[in-house]
Amino acid sequence: GQSISDHIFQPNQKGCANLSDEIEQLQGNDIFVIDIANMTESIQSFIFGVVLQTVMKIKSENKKDSPDRIVIFMDELNKYASKEIPKRSPILQQILDVTERGRSLGVVLFGAEQFKSAIHDRVIGNCANNVYGRSNSVELSTRGYSYISKSIKSLITRLSPGELILQSPKFRQMMK
Repeated sequence: GQSISDHIFQPNQKGCANLSDEIEQLQGNDIFVIDIANMTESIQSFIFGVVLQTVMKIKSENKKDSPDRIVIFMDELNKYASKEIPKRSPILQQILDVTERGRSLGVVLFGAEQFKSAIHDRVIGNCANNVYGRSNSVELSTRGYSYISKSIKSLITRLSPGELILQSPKFRQMMK
């Protein structure tokens, strides 16, 4: 196997903390931000995996002092839950676990990606809500958008920056 020798794994650095320990300290209404933008892709995957594993552990153990709900916001979800990722990928398995069991435990994965059509079918199938920004007709013609009417697809191709379309089981129709 390949060893990870990134500086973030060096012990006793000033200001260091154990990520799992920090996440386990979450209380209701806390916001915990982990900026992984300037890290290598393998380190990003590792950190994302630690976060998912720790959150699922916290919620499975049903500790009294843990938050009722934990929402994880993940940009570029397609890096970790793509149809192209091998089925045995540990990170994909954790994402599938969150999307399939998370709701009952109070864990919500809020993912963002450019192309919904590239995301693993089991992840898409477990999405309760979808929010669409401007997209092109090629993306909208893929199988994942078959339930959207032609008029809404047309609207999605013409959205201005900052405009979104929301699809949720709470509402009878999509809303701008």
